[in-house]
Amino acid sequence: MAKIKKVKNEIKCATQQVIVSRTDTEGNIVYCNPTFLELNGFKSSEVIKKPHSIVRHPDMPKSIFRIIWSIIQQGYPIQALIKNKTNDNHYYWTLINIKPQKDRDNKIISYVAYGKQAPDAVIKEIEPLYKIMVEIEKDISIDAALEYMESHLNEKGMTYAQYMKELNKNRKFKCLCDFIKIKLFK
Repeated sequence: MAKIKKVKNEIKCATQQVIVSRTDTEGNIVYCNPTFLELNGFKSSEVIKKPHSIVRHPDMPKSIFRIIWSIIQQGYPIQALIKNKTNDNHYYWTLINIKPQKDRDNKIISYVAYGKQAPDAVIKEIEPLYKIMVEIEKDISIDAALEYMESHLNEKGMTYAQYMKELNKNRKFKCLCDFIKIKLFK
């Protein structure tokens, strides 16, 4: 595909490349597109039926995944900025939209994720926040990291969806969660 380049340990995709994966309701990969495979350095047989967390980078706060699961299990889409780890221990940042897929009876049957290369300005904004959240998770708890995130958002006067939209402003990647008016933190 030649649109992927490595800069030190980071992998950068061309802006038009889209990473696609579909998981079952337990988070196990049931489909991924060729870009996902190439970027992550896997063959499809190595990821199908494996937990999507196979690409989770240790720098990612677990609390972000708690937010994601909380929203998508309610049947809503969400956008998030994710740092993933490749099979050869490189990493990449993706701005991802995750959307529940439902059957005719409106029951969630899978989740589809569409990701694009995260803009450097967005990474620069969120990476320090994630670093603090990971430290809080290690030293205190995931709940404490969620409280920190909530305080961070309250200070900005934004919901999580508004924050993602603000980070992504003028970056030509529509947030599927703009309409969500639910409370993330309980």
